This record gives sequence, C-alpha cells and structure tokens, in this order.
Amino acid sequence: MTSLEASEVVLTFLESVGRRSEAELYLELFRKLPKASFAVIAAEATVTRHARRSLVEQLGFLTQLGLVAPLLLGLFDPERAAESSAALISSLRKAGLDVSEHEPSHISSGQLLRKELEAGKLPILSFSADSSEEQRFSTLEGLLGALDSRKLVVLRNRGGLGPHGQRRVEITPEHVLPAHDGGLSVINLQTDLAPLLGSKLLLPGEGQLLSRLAPLAEANPRLQVSVASPLGLLKELFTVRGAGTLVKRGSQIQRFDSYQELDLERLTQLLESAFNKQLLPAFFQRAPLAVFLEATYRGAAILEPGAGAAFLTKFVVGPVAQGEGMGRDLWEAIKRDQPRFYWRAKPGNPIASWYADNCDGLIRLADWTVYWRGVVPDQVPRVIADALARNEDFRPRS
Repeated sequence: MTSLEASEVVLTFLESVGRRSEAELYLELFRKLPKASFAVIAAEATVTRHARRSLVEQLGFLTQLGLVAPLLLGLFDPERAAESSAALISSLRKAGLDVSEHEPSHISSGQLLRKELEAGKLPILSFSADSSEEQRFSTLEGLLGALDSRKLVVLRNRGGLGPHGQRRVEITPEHVLPAHDGGLSVINLQTDLAPLLGSKLLLPGEGQLLSRLAPLAEANPRLQVSVASPLGLLKELFTVRGAGTLVKRGSQIQRFDSYQELDLERLTQLLESAFNKQLLPAFFQRAPLAVFLEATYRGAAILEPGAGAAFLTKFVVGPVAQGEGMGRDLWEAIKRDQPRFYWRAKPGNPIASWYADNCDGLIRLADWTVYWRGVVPDQVPRVIADALARNEDFRPRS
C-alpha cells in the first residue's frame, strides 16, 4: 500500500468519527511541522496491559500517515509498566513498526530522537522502576523542550478527566465546563484549575494527574496537553470536538473599544474565512461597543450598541482554535463584560446547539434564530425586533 493509499484509508476511518474536512485540516497542519515536533505520547501501564491491541493499531494508523511520536512508558507507574513493556514492543514490531528502545536517562538531548523520528522510527522510552516522580517529570519536560513538541497525549483506559457521558458539567451554577462521552472537553488552567481541584468532580488520582500536567501546559504556550483513551487517540488528534480532555493554558483575549488599534486586514480575513463570504466595507464604519480578540487573530467577538442591551454581531473562531476551546474563552470574556446581550444566527448554523445551551431564551423564525442572555422578559420583543431589522454584513464571494 502506498503512503497516499494509506492516508486515504485512515482519513476514511476518521470520517466515521468526525468531519473529513477536520481530519484533512489537522493532517495538513501536522505534516507542516518538523517530524520530531508532532507529539509525545505517554501511556499508563493499564493501557499497555489491557488495551495493547488498540494502542498498536492507533500507532500504526499514525505511522501510515507519516506521523510518529516518542512513546513514554512508566511515567506514572514505572514498576507496573516494566511488566508489560516487552509485550507491547513485541506487538509493535509484529505490526511492522520500526521500533527503537531507550532509557530516558540516557537521552541527554533530543538529537538522537530527532534523527530516528525523521527516519520514521518509533522510539520507546521506558522509565526504570527506581526512578522518582520528580526525575520522570523533569525528564519529560526536557524532552518536550528538546523536540519542540506541540502535543503531549496521556493515554489511560478510562480516557478523559471528570464525569463521562455529559454535555455540561457544573462546578457552580455560573461555572460550567463543556463535556462529552469521553469526559471534560477542555480545562482552562487560568479559570478552571483551582475550582475543579476544589470540587468533587474528579475521580481519585485525577486531581494529582491534572496537577502534574498543568505546569507543563503553563510553561509552554505552544504545547497542547490531552488526556484520552487509546481508542480515542485519533479522534482526539484529528477532530475539533476531540475524544478526551484538553488541558490548556488559556487564550490571550484582549478587549478593545474601537477598531483603531486593530489590524483590520487580519480581522477581515478571519471573518470572511469563517463565514465563507465577503465582508461589506461599511461594516467597520459602525462604531463597536466592544471587540474581544485573541492575540493571534484566531478568534473574535464583536458587540455593537443594541436595543437596551448589547448586540453580538460577530462571533468567530478558526477551526483549529475551536479544538483548543477558544470559543469558550471568548464567551467567558463577553459574559464578564456584558450582563445582557443578544444575537442572531442563520438556521443550520453549525454551532446552533452550542448557542442554545448558552442562552436564556431563543426564538426560531424563517430566516433567523434570535438568542438572548440576561434580557428581562418585557424587553425580549424589543431585542427580537432589533435583531431581525439589522442588515446583512456579508455578500457572496465574487
């Protein structure tokens, strides 16, 4: 099977768990990175003992896509990992993967691993049973830096952190975290870490794991840290929604009172790519009430004066940033700034269900669905009328 044929097989598989366009987008981004920087994967001993077949299959899929990542064994449980690492390595070799074995303490820099990863070889790093937890995580931190890794994926049989099978998990009535079948979707370390650790939502051991992973994510803004199951590895890597828990530092969201300080060309590009339409020049002639912008122009929310409340005229997040939970960061910034606001969206909007989950009320009409938050009941007709009366800001691309 050629590499092109192998990629097609894997992309077809990914289409069953998410949108093919998402998988193709992430694959393109991963392939643009140096091979050594793609990811580091750390597997708990329960995975290598009880889910070995799934792990081998998923690593085989990645290899067919031209993506290899060092596999760390014994990071959390070196004594138990030693019992199953030999069987895992044997299974990987039987599956046709080119495997090399190393003791992490013998890797003084990433140079050797870089050469192996560039050659498509899969390095296995097994921690010794007598290594301390501090030594292991210090070695991991050094490895991530030496390889300039963009992802750290922790694999455990249970998958993501926190309750499973829910769409929303309440820490308090005002502090709700997004979730899915595989656990919490995203944990923002700036806003969620302390409340989550202080709650009873995490299972025994999960708080300690999260506390160990948090400093790695906080120290490197380019590193994404995920906790997932081996079966959910590809979905976690190649879909926006993911299959586990993304532990992230948090987006840098800035607030502006006007467009004067902004790069309007970059903002226009973000808006037009999100809506796949051409923005009318008159849009920026209207004075905004507030503009919330991610520092690298991957997400934005624009509010204008409205009928007794702020009107959220634009809410956009780039596809990769969606997978990082940036939409929630923007949303929290709006909520902190505006106690009352309303917005509209076309029927069939891809995040309509998310809007419905995050509004106090809505009305579905032929051309628009109008949503509101914090608007008192007797003002609802007024905001609906204002939302419907507003002109379109886009025209079809010429």
